[in-house]
Amino acid sequence: MKINSYGSIPDIAKAYSSQRKDRPSAKQDAPANGGEDTLELSVQAREMQDVKAALKDVGEVREEKVEQIKKEIREGAYRLDFGKTAEGMIEERLLDKKA
Repeated sequence: MKINSYGSIPDIAKAYSSQRKDRPSAKQDAPANGGEDTLELSVQAREMQDVKAALKDVGEVREEKVEQIKKEIREGAYRLDFGKTAEGMIEERLLDKKA
């Protein structure tokens, strides 16, 4: 049982080949700048690249700070500032949304 009949396969191939003849070739589509591709970044993209480059220079773990906190914990002198912690978490979340 045939549900749809749009013609035979040779008819479809013929239609496709006629469309290909009408399309300009890739050589005609080449850019006018000597065939070189160009890429232009937005201001935001350039800023993100600068930030990423700067972050590569920053060590992931600040050893001095870690040692200082460990010492304060051992001595019982370490006090956690919950407000500062909350502010940092909110700031980090906002930065994640921008990225």
